[in-house]
Amino acid sequence: MSIQSMTNQSQLAREFVETGRLSSVSFIDMHTHMGAFYGTYLPEAKLETMIQTMERENIEKIISAPHSALFDPIGGNSEIRSAMKRYPDQIYGYYVVNPHYDHDLERDLAEFDSVEGYVGFKVLPDYHKYPLTGEKFRRIYEFANERGLLLLSHTWGHSPYNPPQMIAELAAEYENINFLLGHSAPGETDYAIELARKQPNVYLELCDTGRLNGMIGKMVQKAGSEKVLFGTDFPWYDPHYMLGSVLFSGIEDDDIRNIIRNNALRLLEQSLKYKA
Repeated sequence: MSIQSMTNQSQLAREFVETGRLSSVSFIDMHTHMGAFYGTYLPEAKLETMIQTMERENIEKIISAPHSALFDPIGGNSEIRSAMKRYPDQIYGYYVVNPHYDHDLERDLAEFDSVEGYVGFKVLPDYHKYPLTGEKFRRIYEFANERGLLLLSHTWGHSPYNPPQMIAELAAEYENINFLLGHSAPGETDYAIELARKQPNVYLELCDTGRLNGMIGKMVQKAGSEKVLFGTDFPWYDPHYMLGSVLFSGIEDDDIRNIIRNNALRLLEQSLKYKA
């Protein structure tokens, strides 16, 4: 693509086209995983390879929920603890709650405050076949609400386990949790956008949904750029893929900065302040 053919007037987009990298603004990925995943090959799933990609693409920080934490009852959250310890300025973590393997939950919650890098929780109701409003999640909602933590949930429209309507119910009850709608509920994204607009503690997250033509512009127009977070599912997708979706969405550079960095910094500061 030539510079002359660009209809997007973003200086950040222009920088990316000219140099192949966004150097003037580092960005933060709020939805990542790491480690091997059964049944497929992810070439950048190893921690060291992910760090190399981060440095190459100017990714300042990632917040991650390793695949092992999502599905391995033995490994649990040990992988993210190790990663945060090795790269404390680059990697932050979600404590993953698998409702079917919650035997270590009380022990881990007792140690949660002493683990550097935890900023909240990740739940995966559609995959675990357990509803967001289920009683096994109540303990973490109460814990997170006391501390003003993040909660990233997989959301999907018309799902019996994690539709955006359940987030609406929980966000009203637990006002000190910042709820991140993972994928922004495809199939019911209009409802998710309206929820983020109305509810102060609900945020849209771009992973997968942000690639849809016009979607980012709609989110910014209706909910405001302060309510949209950059996320990619890295290492499933290269973060530059979603970065391009933001840069060439037609929104203003100030809105781009909010989405790729400013909003994340604000939320991370809120989640970490109780440890200060």
